[in-house]
Amino acid sequence: MNTTPESGIADALAKAMDIVRDGRQAQEDAGAQAVEVRAADGMISVSATLAGKVTVDIVDPRAVRLSKEYLSEEITNGVNAALDAAREQAGVPGAIDLDALSEKVEEIQQQSVQQLSSFMNTLAASHTRIVQAAAQAKGVE
Repeated sequence: MNTTPESGIADALAKAMDIVRDGRQAQEDAGAQAVEVRAADGMISVSATLAGKVTVDIVDPRAVRLSKEYLSEEITNGVNAALDAAREQAGVPGAIDLDALSEKVEEIQQQSVQQLSSFMNTLAASHTRIVQAAAQAKGVE
């Protein structure tokens, strides 16, 4: 397969853009998935997303009879547990692997630099041949 430096750079840039799009989509998907936990012996339902959106729902009316301190503590614990669960859920297969993404971007960067160097060398060699050919045509060596 014979590729030109220009097509190699374009391919590397296209790969980088694909990686960025895939990463962005994975973040959006993970951020939209809600996780639900129960608090106060099941009287309170808390859902949270990785994006930090939290919803608290009192599912048992008896919860309002709890002491203010206990209710506050249970809601806080429920919110924290839901956020922790959302982060855990993001760690399942299909979540963003930032290390792999970083390695791929570095690989593409290295390929781009190599191909740009090759392109510049080819351009310089072509320029030299053109100058030599012009000099020969004029009878100047």
